[in-house]
Amino acid sequence: MEEPVIKAWIIVVILVIIGIVGAWVGYWIGHAFAWTADAVFPFQIGGGERAIGLSILLSFLSVMAGVWWLVARPLRRIGRMAATGTPARATIRRAWRTGLFMNRRGDSPRHQLSFDLEVHPDDGRDYATTGTGLLTEAEEASLKPGEEATVRYDPAHPRFVVVVGPMAASAG
Repeated sequence: MEEPVIKAWIIVVILVIIGIVGAWVGYWIGHAFAWTADAVFPFQIGGGERAIGLSILLSFLSVMAGVWWLVARPLRRIGRMAATGTPARATIRRAWRTGLFMNRRGDSPRHQLSFDLEVHPDDGRDYATTGTGLLTEAEEASLKPGEEATVRYDPAHPRFVVVVGPMAASAG
């Protein structure tokens, strides 16, 4: 199952909308508990400290759930596939940054990239798909259209491909 990669600015817009909706829902839940003053459903917000507090809490929790669903979960899935997927090689047709990156202490920052690929698995049945990768700038610089890359994929879902880096130079 191929998972679409969303550009970072779109994720930010979605998270802002999620936060606003969470705040609105939280406020009106507070209103249902009679924690508001001078409020008229659905858009006339009034006072009420407990309803406003619930609104802030639900907004925060909604945004955190959105961050997990839209950012952390896909990055973890990419990491798992990079570690455990079936290795193959692929020809890069196109590459672009999504705007997301990971920066762990002591590591070089890794940018999330999307790729249009021609995958060449060992079974000889080549196929085109879109893949993703979390790569350093040095790795990214060597992964240009027409170049070969090392990828990993799930044989049960071969369209889900993770680029792990440039092809290693063969010994010989």
